Amino acid sequence: MTSVAVDPTDETEGQGRRAVKAARTRAGIESAALKLFREQGFEATTVEQIARAADIAPRTFFRYFPSKDAVLFGDLGNELEYVREALNARGSGEHPMRALATSMLDAADRMEADREQHLMRAELLQVLESTGQYEMYLMRQRWMQDMTELVAEHIEADPSCDPRPGAWSMTMVSCFGSAMHAWLTRRDGTTLREILVDVLNSTNEGLCQVTGKGAAD
Repeated sequence: MTSVAVDPTDETEGQGRRAVKAARTRAGIESAALKLFREQGFEATTVEQIARAADIAPRTFFRYFPSKDAVLFGDLGNELEYVREALNARGSGEHPMRALATSMLDAADRMEADREQHLMRAELLQVLESTGQYEMYLMRQRWMQDMTELVAEHIEADPSCDPRPGAWSMTMVSCFGSAMHAWLTRRDGTTLREILVDVLNSTNEGLCQVTGKGAAD
């Protein structure tokens, strides 16, 4: 029997094409959902309507998002996997905040091309703030808790009695949130990455002055 050699380049290219197709499908679902949320309201919009507008089957929607809430608030589970990968990829001698910064800078790069969708999402969330403040609070708390648990697991600490994982996570998430708000507000073309780098650098400088130590100490 003649064996058929498999070119690993073909496999890699195939995976790349599938990743691009998946990203396009995901972006199409988000775009369709956000448009419907804006036109007819979040509560009145169903997954079936989103799937129809995105020209996909409802089961395809659930392959990308666990619920319509995940489209509006963002898929926290997916982002947490990026954070986990960043933590696992760093050496044991590096501070976890460096890994968090790396994952957030990567997120900034991914988000840059979809600025208009993020603007639409921000407008929708602003409307929901008046009627769904409790839900928004729970989402933020869940994000912070999951991030803290990831960092605690990475340094093998108990977050219930070790304040560091929570403090580090809260600091980095706050920096990202502030940078993203400025990115969506400004109209001068500055990228999210540029704004985030500036926020991180100035925050680091301030903390070094508070402790009386230089960045290299």
